[in-house]
Amino acid sequence: SVAMATYNGQNYIRRQLDSLAAQSQILAELVITDDNSTDDTVPVIDAFAKTAPFPVNIYRNETRLGYRANFMRAASLCRSELIAFCDQDDYWYPHKIAVSVKPFSDAEVLLTYHNADVVSDDGRRIGSLAARAAQQSILMPLTSSPWLHPLGFTQVFRRSLLRLSDLWPNSLDEHDSSQPMAHDQWFFFLAGVFGRIAYLDEALVAYVRHGSNTAFGWQKTSYWEFVQHFFRNRSDEYNRRARAAESRTVILETAKDNLEGVWAERAPAAIEYYQMVSWLYAGRSTLYTSANLDDRLKAFRAILGKGGYAGTWGFGRKSLVTDMCLGVPIGHLLRSSTN
Repeated sequence: SVAMATYNGQNYIRRQLDSLAAQSQILAELVITDDNSTDDTVPVIDAFAKTAPFPVNIYRNETRLGYRANFMRAASLCRSELIAFCDQDDYWYPHKIAVSVKPFSDAEVLLTYHNADVVSDDGRRIGSLAARAAQQSILMPLTSSPWLHPLGFTQVFRRSLLRLSDLWPNSLDEHDSSQPMAHDQWFFFLAGVFGRIAYLDEALVAYVRHGSNTAFGWQKTSYWEFVQHFFRNRSDEYNRRARAAESRTVILETAKDNLEGVWAERAPAAIEYYQMVSWLYAGRSTLYTSANLDDRLKAFRAILGKGGYAGTWGFGRKSLVTDMCLGVPIGHLLRSSTN
């Protein structure tokens, strides 16, 4: 099944729909949830559905849900064992589905994702999503960064991951604590806890960048912005990540008694993992908020002692140097990243 969430996409959606019809492996179904579009998005879909080589099921939301909830609804309405997310304004290469489903011959694989070409409105290739690549072709449970989440249109996942969707509203986006996790964050999180994730180092979609893209999944960073990244107070970011990790702990705690088999076996390790992630980010925030040098030193030593600069927590050697040279001596004096 392909789950597409639409909103005012009349200028792009027909190209995307045609690319779905041109897939070398025919879809079982296309499920579209339209978020109360005010343009001709739905008529374009209706016209396509008349000649599509697969069933097209369209559902119109009575009120706007926003892209997160709209994609979650689309996924919930899919009936196949494998579900692929689809944006309205990209276009898929003909072998996208055929290649993406191959790793599922391994029953342990819960999700696959792939590279993509980044293209301009006129079709010029301007980059790729290689920066989001996994270090291995197969990621075992809890072996990737907790903050890695490939863009939704690159993902295919097993419908078994839908079983915890009722807990999705309790999640927190590490970028915006007022929102639950985006659909791609959510399913990647679950797959990374309960099974294996397969990465395909092949561009299978043209990811179109234009002025009306909803999510900012790719952008170039200038050298000056790169430098500034290491000389600003990021305590707000660390606090958001601490809270996001804690929300994942609570979700897993809530779910664990209703899990069976290997999922039940893996839940305790995941709970411990996200508890540690939350603790580490809360401690790192202290380095950039406390005016007391002893508190900053204590936090740094605690993080170092727990291996917080060597694991998959997202710290690493550069962060070790930054925290040691800036956080401990003058962290609280650095300008906030929100200013």
